[in-house]
Amino acid sequence: MRQPPGYESSVSPRHVCKLDKALYGLKQAPRAWYYCLYSKLRSLGFFASKGDTSLFFYHRHGVTIFMLIYVDDIIVTSSSPKAVAALLKDLSLDFALKDLGALHFFLGIEVKSVASGILLSQEKYVQEILQRMGMTGCKPSPTPLSTSEKLSLRDGDLLTSADSTRYRSIVGALQYLTLTRPDIA
Repeated sequence: MRQPPGYESSVSPRHVCKLDKALYGLKQAPRAWYYCLYSKLRSLGFFASKGDTSLFFYHRHGVTIFMLIYVDDIIVTSSSPKAVAALLKDLSLDFALKDLGALHFFLGIEVKSVASGILLSQEKYVQEILQRMGMTGCKPSPTPLSTSEKLSLRDGDLLTSADSTRYRSIVGALQYLTLTRPDIA
């Protein structure tokens, strides 16, 4: 370890600062925060999912709790509202929490409560993409290009750098879109 530039001491050139706690802005801060949260959840009886390191679950005495971590946002759902309240109380002893209430929108997915459970939809996300691309008045088509159209390498106008940026933008947005058939439930 070395003293950071601008903080070198000629009196004590071998001294360095010891951090007692990870701070935002440090490269290792997210890892330190995750490890601290992981340790706390393990002590409470949670298990990490093998398929997704951001998903934790708890299942004991007929109570099931799922917890999803995304950066510093946490989604908690359970078979028991009392279990969620107890979990949040336990976590608030070690972490600064802010309960935002019922989940309505997360990562482009709209969440609606219905009588039989929850309904997940990306309709708002799709509408935002269509509006951003100026395609709100377009009609749907089962095939995005005419099957009888003859394509040529030399015909047509060349794309500008603005066109390529716009194309990359829509491809990037479509990566996070999940399409399902409405007749399959």
